[in-house]
Amino acid sequence: MAQNDDKRILEAFREHVSELAATWYEEDEAKAFRHAAFQLTLPDPNVADAQIIELTAIDKSGDLEIDGYFVDDQDESVLLFQSQGSGSRADEGKVAKFWMAPEEILNALRVESGRNQSVKELSQVLDERLRPRDEDGYTLRLVFAAKSGFEQAAVQFAQPRRQSERTLTLRNGDVVNTSCILELLSERELAQQFEDFRAGFRSMADTTVELTVNESMQYPVEGDQLKSLRITVRTSEIVRLFKNPELGYHLFSLNPRGPLANAKVNKRMERTLNSESGRKQFHLLNNGLCATCDDYTMEGNSLKITNLQIVNGCQTTVTLEKRPLAELEQTLIDIKLAIADRTLAEQIAIASNSQTALKAKDYASFEKQQQTIQREFERDITPPWYYEVKQGYWRLVLSDREKAKFKTGRRKRHIEVQPLAQASLAFLGWPDVALDRVRFVFEGIRNEDERETYDRAFPPSVRARQLLLPWQILDYLERNSQDRLRFSTFHTIWMIADFLRSHYEVTRPQYFSLALTQKLINSIDDWLPSLARIATRACTLAFRKAQSITRSDSMEVRDFFRASSELGPGVHPKTLLQESFIETMEMQVETQSSTDPRTSLPR
Repeated sequence: MAQNDDKRILEAFREHVSELAATWYEEDEAKAFRHAAFQLTLPDPNVADAQIIELTAIDKSGDLEIDGYFVDDQDESVLLFQSQGSGSRADEGKVAKFWMAPEEILNALRVESGRNQSVKELSQVLDERLRPRDEDGYTLRLVFAAKSGFEQAAVQFAQPRRQSERTLTLRNGDVVNTSCILELLSERELAQQFEDFRAGFRSMADTTVELTVNESMQYPVEGDQLKSLRITVRTSEIVRLFKNPELGYHLFSLNPRGPLANAKVNKRMERTLNSESGRKQFHLLNNGLCATCDDYTMEGNSLKITNLQIVNGCQTTVTLEKRPLAELEQTLIDIKLAIADRTLAEQIAIASNSQTALKAKDYASFEKQQQTIQREFERDITPPWYYEVKQGYWRLVLSDREKAKFKTGRRKRHIEVQPLAQASLAFLGWPDVALDRVRFVFEGIRNEDERETYDRAFPPSVRARQLLLPWQILDYLERNSQDRLRFSTFHTIWMIADFLRSHYEVTRPQYFSLALTQKLINSIDDWLPSLARIATRACTLAFRKAQSITRSDSMEVRDFFRASSELGPGVHPKTLLQESFIETMEMQVETQSSTDPRTSLPR
């Protein structure tokens, strides 16, 4: 990498971290580094900031060396993450302690004696996922990110553990073997990953590439207004394009997903490529690549392609890139190539990625109402907000100049589609759906039979200004989460909204008028802190009541808040929450320990 490029890439990453610090962490750069690094290590880095905050809630006293974790049941992997966002280089002792973290987390006596609820949840999750199920089982990924890098002894400690089989003892004493990966990432390596993903979202300048294709492996298909080609090429040809610094991740600008380098499907590809017979059969066993372009021409064995885009095959390409050239020369791959405009290219991308369980939220950018809401946030609200309908655009596409109109200082006015849907559902009376079933909101975009759930979150008549109110409540709760019970965020929003509707005599769960909404937004700093405090304490009180009624200390917090109806005899979560809210408010007002929020609300 050229020195100027290295500096530019590092500065872009640091600006991203600085922006996170200003928006979410009261200028705490170490926590912002943790946030950015954890996000980049996820299988799909297009995870909303609010969700990253939840996923790193484990990082506090008694965290057993874990700053964040993520379970990917689709690709059967568990990520354990640690960061060091300030100070000198991480030493061998810190890396060694992190390496031992799985043993500590699976030690039931050690975990249950602690007070970190997130660690207790992780212990149960890890124990369950590591129990043998099939040939592969779950892979355990340990990722340590250190801003200043690592001492040489730490690197030497990690080297033999980069990829290994590991024996672990589960909570009940059973012994299991699991594949384990240990990765050490410096700030510069994270910055390069950040740049790679940014490249995967930016369009290339007009580019013509050339592939060598044997004449017997070309299958043109031409019809009315459609021209396509099926070819079989050596995998070395694809890797050559990917390694071209002017192409690289730009080849995947229209691919809805980024590279999932540790996906289970990649491990299966690697097993196939490990044997000579597997390499000979690879093009028969692999789905191949699906690609679009502006035009192509075929002259003998030379295929020239203008503006090539691989819309399905990112994982295959990334996996192949790691193989020796001699193997790639032995291995063939099939490619479907079609001339397509932007609209058709996106349709092909969606259809061809169906087998990779493309997330429903990725379809939001195709919904006309979402596009309208995006325009309203920018044009009808002062100061404007950027509503990110297509995931990743804020971090990976917009320039600093484009972002400037959506910032106050370094703090961004940025709204993400999935958390907004969750906040809206909670505000309108479905906090349990917001917590655990938000995916059905976006399923309604592509399936009219499930449109009802989408319309719950985004009523046909809703305006951006009305949606801004629940978003700002969510934003406040995420930035002031110290005393909040895990998984209670959306019920807290629901109780606040329920109180507001009662105060303004709104009899149905609906949005307020635009005029009242604006008044509430203008005065939000006056009334929200006290209401949030009351609702937060009510959540804890309600959960304790549920434990008392059932006489069970083992009731799971998540199960309580995900319940949509009676959880057990006498345990109605919403009823208990409403009762607890009233009790908490009366107690605080009577003892004058909190200002009565009713006096702060606008008329």
